Amino acid sequence: MDTIRQKAHFFRRASWGATRAELENGSQPLELVQSWLQDPQPQPLPPPQLDPPSLRPRQMQQASPGERRQARNQIRSQALEIGGWLIEQMVTAPNPLHETVTQIWRDHLIVSFRKFNLPPFLLDYELRLRQYALGDYRDLLWSVTTSPAMLLYLDNQRNRADHLNENYSRELMELFTIGRGHYTEADVQAGARALTGWRIDPLALRRNGEAGSRFVRRRHDDGEKTFLGHTGPLQAEDVIEILAHHPQTARTVSTQLWQRLAYPDPEPEVIDRLAEVYQSQNRSIAAVVEAIFASPEFESERAYRSQIKSPQFFLLGSLRQLQIGTQYPQVLQHLRTMSQVPYGAPSVKGWPEGRGWLTSVGLLGRLNLAQLITHEDADETGFTYSPADLTTTDLVRLLLDDNAPEIVTSQFQTLSIREATALILACPTYQLA
Repeated sequence: MDTIRQKAHFFRRASWGATRAELENGSQPLELVQSWLQDPQPQPLPPPQLDPPSLRPRQMQQASPGERRQARNQIRSQALEIGGWLIEQMVTAPNPLHETVTQIWRDHLIVSFRKFNLPPFLLDYELRLRQYALGDYRDLLWSVTTSPAMLLYLDNQRNRADHLNENYSRELMELFTIGRGHYTEADVQAGARALTGWRIDPLALRRNGEAGSRFVRRRHDDGEKTFLGHTGPLQAEDVIEILAHHPQTARTVSTQLWQRLAYPDPEPEVIDRLAEVYQSQNRSIAAVVEAIFASPEFESERAYRSQIKSPQFFLLGSLRQLQIGTQYPQVLQHLRTMSQVPYGAPSVKGWPEGRGWLTSVGLLGRLNLAQLITHEDADETGFTYSPADLTTTDLVRLLLDDNAPEIVTSQFQTLSIREATALILACPTYQLA
């Protein structure tokens, strides 16, 4: 790859796309990766401070219409505040790589407000992902497993010794660690037994609006179990330890990271190499990430513009690359219109991928959004785009890696800079990452 293509490709993998300053910066990609990994800055903006809910979920049915309306308004207000905070960090954070890897786990270790709508639980979950995004995958798994959001979402809150619920045990293995075909139904049941006893702490939410969980021993099955060949009075910690060390988990983690940071459907030998890094570096996510950026395949032609941008990638990338100002909570409404709000995945299997986003409705939404965010009337649109010092040459370099299709460049003479920007954002090449 030439220098512009190389840098632009790198920033589409490490972030939502390069800004003009980043393209002109002389730093080498691997140097940037190493500096970002050494100083992850997991939380550059302080999180919102949420009030305790005016009504607990069990109180909603007995409440008056006015009380229910007040409770729903509080939930909406808190969700908007959290969403705005989250999107602002995703677009403006000084360490974009940490944001990108956190997004990978947000899309892999799924929880969704479609199952429950308790903003403090989602904020707590987001902070857990941020804390462990680049650390030991075992620590990330443990924090996720014991989070109130996951306890609710995959029903481990309802899993107790006298009434097993196998949902989390199954998804933990199938989706989050070793994958289908590497465990038996007996392992699912043994895992569920070991995972019993964890529940949400209602007092934390009631007293100070915070999310909390606790282990209740009387709800735990303390009998002997055999899980993936390990026998004993296993508990949740043992299950996470066994799974985090498993060779197939190394492959799952490596694949998830590679597919976002490089290209889909990686070759087996690539994953073998990354899985070895995972195992030899004590399950370090950061070590696997660095190995991906150092791989020769990362800069291959196969990797270049090999991904179709999701709606989130399209919108946040446009805001980041063009340094467009906005009130970040309003961005949520546009993502909602494009069917990809953070923590709104339709199921535990996550969002559509690749061509699943290329619907006529979705493409029309991108076209409309491209015109909206580049419009000159910021009061009307809520977006402030200042292209005064940009030329069409600058735009082609920034957004299309100095390689604009003729169908785009042939129209530049008749267009203003704002119109040219909207045209580029809507062109097929820009839909690829």
